[in-house]
Amino acid sequence: MSTQTLEKTETTAPTSTAATAKKTTAKPVKERKDSKLRTGWRRLSPKKETGRFSVVVWAGFFRAIVLLSDYLLAFITAVVIIPLMGAWLHQRSGASRGALSADGTIAMWLMPLLFLIALLAAGEIVVMRGMWRWATRMIAKIRDARGEATGADVTPKSTTRTTNQRKTNRKRSK
Repeated sequence: MSTQTLEKTETTAPTSTAATAKKTTAKPVKERKDSKLRTGWRRLSPKKETGRFSVVVWAGFFRAIVLLSDYLLAFITAVVIIPLMGAWLHQRSGASRGALSADGTIAMWLMPLLFLIALLAAGEIVVMRGMWRWATRMIAKIRDARGEATGADVTPKSTTRTTNQRKTNRKRSK
C-alpha cells in the first residue's frame, strides 16, 4: 500500500477518545416482553398451515363472540338501563308527585325518555358495527396468514363501455 492510501484511511477513522467513549457507553436495548394477553392470543391464533375447516371454525368463533356480546349489550340496555333512565326522569320531571297533567307528563317525561332511548340505540348500533368489523378484520388476518385467496386478488372486470352502450345511454337532442 502506498502512503497516500494509509493517510486516507487514518483520517476517516475516529481519532478522538470522546467519540469512541460515546459509542461504547451506549446502553443495550432491552427486549420488550409481550403481555400475557398477547401471548395468549398468539397461542390461540392458528399456525401457518393450510386448511379451510380451521378458518371456518375461527370465523364462527369470532362471529359467535360478537353476536353474544351484541345480545348481552341489547339485553342489559333493555332490562336495566332504560328502566333506570325512565324512573330517574319520572322522578325528576315531577310526574311522580302528580303535579303534571297528561300533556305535561308527555312533554316532560315521555319525550325526553324516547330521545334518550334513540340516542342509546344509535350508540349501540355504532358499537355493534364496530365489533362486527373487528371480527371481519380478524377473519381476514387469519385467511391472509393461511395464504388463501381473497377477493382483492381477483382482477376486477373492465368498466369500459362498449360502443353499443355509449350510443344507447347518450341523451338525444330534439
